[in-house]
Amino acid sequence: MTAKNLHAKIFVVLYGAEGAAVVEKYFIAAMGGAEGFGHRSIKRLVEFFGSAEAAWSADISDLMRSGVRRQPLEAFITFRNKYPNAPKNLVAYCERHQFKLCSFYDADYPPILKEIKIPPMFFYYRGQLEPQAFRIGIVGSRENTRYGQDVALELGEQLAAAGLTVVSGAARGIDTFAHNGALKSGRTVAVLGCGIEIAFRSGKRNFFERIVERGVVLSEFPPQLTPNQGTFPTRNRIIAGLCKGVVIVEAGKKSGALITTTYAADFGRDVFVIPGRVDDEKSLGCNELIRDGATLIKGAQDVLDEYDIADAPAKSVELDGVAAEVFAVIPSDKFITDDEILMQVDIASSDLPNILLELEMERCITADGNRYKRKPNVRVVAPAKSVELDGVAPEVFAAIPSDKFITDDEILMRVDIAPNELQGVLLELEMERCITADGNRYKRKPNVRVVASAKSVELDGVAAEVFAAIPSDKFITDDEILMQVESVTPSELPDIMIALELKGYVTVEAGRYKRKL
Repeated sequence: MTAKNLHAKIFVVLYGAEGAAVVEKYFIAAMGGAEGFGHRSIKRLVEFFGSAEAAWSADISDLMRSGVRRQPLEAFITFRNKYPNAPKNLVAYCERHQFKLCSFYDADYPPILKEIKIPPMFFYYRGQLEPQAFRIGIVGSRENTRYGQDVALELGEQLAAAGLTVVSGAARGIDTFAHNGALKSGRTVAVLGCGIEIAFRSGKRNFFERIVERGVVLSEFPPQLTPNQGTFPTRNRIIAGLCKGVVIVEAGKKSGALITTTYAADFGRDVFVIPGRVDDEKSLGCNELIRDGATLIKGAQDVLDEYDIADAPAKSVELDGVAAEVFAVIPSDKFITDDEILMQVDIASSDLPNILLELEMERCITADGNRYKRKPNVRVVAPAKSVELDGVAPEVFAAIPSDKFITDDEILMRVDIAPNELQGVLLELEMERCITADGNRYKRKPNVRVVASAKSVELDGVAAEVFAAIPSDKFITDDEILMQVESVTPSELPDIMIALELKGYVTVEAGRYKRKL
């Protein structure tokens, strides 16, 4: 079957039956169903007739006056005559498959994409478009090395962590590593070299579903079009068009990723290159780009510096004991193995996997098999110390700041407490290592959390059952209590609630009750 016949067959499947109400964008996409009737021809017809809907129903004589060349125009007329209900059926198709459609004239069409020569008049997508996002492309070869995989993964993660959206082509190899890195810390966009339905019916469906949750999967091709040699350069044009700049990671001399850089240069985008060994065939294309004037970078920070973008804010993670020790020996500039960690930390080999899993779940480290590397911008802090205090001590502690010293006179101005009583409370706080004292000045210690001492409640019989039924996180009514405690009657409950309130066990608000902490 020829490509032309396959294209026609796809649209027979899509547009073979009546559909739902149609909006302008679906007429635009339906016009794209005519083989050989491209984006430039669609745009000319829409602008000539004022809308795609008007163009779809225009007389042949009027179409001939539109300025579209005869051959593509005949292809459109033939297609329209064969599939008159195509726009309506496209609506139903997209709804059935949960695909969305964005046209050149929609508010959520990325403005940067309109800047390129012959921008797509429409594309199908799943996910959430962010038209104004700052996007950086990361592309490279399908045939790559561990070095290239590590670089792509780290670039994706660090650029996304800094708030940039990472764009790539969802292909095997560098593209996939770039997407996966971005998914760890932010957004990513996958531009497909096939129809969107083909992607979601492939073995990578779960991968694409993950991207949908944190970004967008999009394609300008008919949804059921399988990939071919012509679709990938078209996809690369969109990657370059969506981005402010493109990073190349491992590309041989004939790598398709180099097509992306050609488009990027034509569109006035920045081209960044990760260098490779001079004798590595998988990096020959990269090294030649550097020779020809592309910007050499060593990592994500070089890209961020180029655009004067601050790196991601440091993430504070609470760790103590041996977990903090393990984290401290893992470097941020290279991967090390579990054996190398065991050589530096006095820990049983059987305990290490659980600690490494904890660090990975806390997003403190990146794991690659049995190799580990610290993530950038992670700061480990000691866990907050919980101290139980009762009486007026929690109020005094709350009045003392952690960023400066204040005097006992200043505390007395904030807390209703006798001066002689304050000295005893301050001594208690100092002995509990909650505050630092400097003469008669005091400052709260960092990472100290004060909790009120648990109150012992002595209840028995039905009062204990009623108290147990009252939550501490929300108010409930007496009717709700009666539904949970069968042993109390409506006439008995008011007396029990009064007793609980008088003892300070519950809070009462407009006939509703909540247990006190």
